[in-house]
Amino acid sequence: MAMSPARIGLLTGSVGVGKTTVAERVASLALRRGLTCGGLLAPALVNACGQKAGIWGVDIGAGDRRLLARTDRDLGGPAMGPYSFDAAALEWATGVVADAIGTCDLLFVDEIGKLELWQGRGLAPVLPRLAAGEARRALVLVRESLLGELQARLPAVESVIFEAEESNRNNLPARVLAGLF
Repeated sequence: MAMSPARIGLLTGSVGVGKTTVAERVASLALRRGLTCGGLLAPALVNACGQKAGIWGVDIGAGDRRLLARTDRDLGGPAMGPYSFDAAALEWATGVVADAIGTCDLLFVDEIGKLELWQGRGLAPVLPRLAAGEARRALVLVRESLLGELQARLPAVESVIFEAEESNRNNLPARVLAGLF
């Protein structure tokens, strides 16, 4: 069967609902089905008190991990809300996603946020490539308040919206994979 045109899944939901956890489970399912995965996941850095204190960047393909942002200290790069970003780590993360476009069955982009949409920084350089359909299948994470803004940047690409909620997190990964393929 011929593969249909590029399709991007937009995994959305409120802050802290578990979008990255859902995406990790989608990647695990995809790998078990023999699909290659690439791109970036951004799990929380949790402090000793169990609070989110930063953001990791994880290269799905290579397994490399870098600290992208902190809430408790200045990392010298751009700032957005409570986060101070590491400019070199953001450049690495953008390279991870850019290098994976077109080379894997399923690309992960975690996440497109205010830094990308409002400041044109972070993972923003990959948006035109996503809009051009260079990634045949992608799962892009975006908080619900920014969904419309991201959709406006991807007008020519077929997108499927998946909303993560506490009540559907366990069955959502299989639905995401089915909706993308």
